[in-house]
Amino acid sequence: MRVSESISKLVCHPINNASKVKYEKPVLSLILPVFNEANIISENLRAIHDFLRSTGLSYEIIVCDDCSNDGTYQKINGLLAEKPNILLLRFNKRLGKGGSIKKAIDLASGEIIIFMDADLSAELSHIIEFINILRAGNHIVIGERSVSDRFTQGFFRVILSLTYNALVNLLFGTGIKDHQCGFKGFRMDVAKLLINEIFNNSFGFDTELIIKARNLGIPIKVVPIRWCEKRLGGNRNLRWIKIAPLMMRDLFILKLRNRKALAV
Repeated sequence: MRVSESISKLVCHPINNASKVKYEKPVLSLILPVFNEANIISENLRAIHDFLRSTGLSYEIIVCDDCSNDGTYQKINGLLAEKPNILLLRFNKRLGKGGSIKKAIDLASGEIIIFMDADLSAELSHIIEFINILRAGNHIVIGERSVSDRFTQGFFRVILSLTYNALVNLLFGTGIKDHQCGFKGFRMDVAKLLINEIFNNSFGFDTELIIKARNLGIPIKVVPIRWCEKRLGGNRNLRWIKIAPLMMRDLFILKLRNRKALAV
């Protein structure tokens, strides 16, 4: 059974006010994975919605609530009548960032799929930049943060990130400097192909996506983006200290899987 098939059994009923509104198939499906974002989600969703509406493009915003317990779901649900282009997904168990994105891609109908972080660390203008790049014939476009911009995350996370990316290149030779930037775009057919090739549902999702694309010979265009970290706080360093060993473990598991896949 493919990963996307098993995930489909975990999703609760999607809530979508857009079913009451007749509009053309969207150019863009914008995916926002969220977990416990009650303090920012209403304001940021309005900002995204208003920005996309100002472009004149047809779009849908797919918000994936990965079992938040702080009222995030209720806040998003309260926006649906006001913002008809929002599709809200809610899962009955934690899927992780990668699992949420895979489910959203499976349901997306846009010509172009972009996923980004809900805290708006990346400037919204990059959405249009990515759309133009993909409509020009590119298959995948990924954001790359400058080291100076990444220092807005804090010194510890930057050192961890640089070490992680160096290790990925040592093990897989991707040539990518920033595997985990939370801003990536795809042609719809490419995105739907890749989600059936990715096993990791957590923080290794972005990295495995790039490695699988490389293995399949799918070109990747890297674009510098402006980034300013919005999630700050001392307890986040403690969280990343706990996550770091899991990220390294996932890398070596991926290396074994990748070696077996290439040997077939």
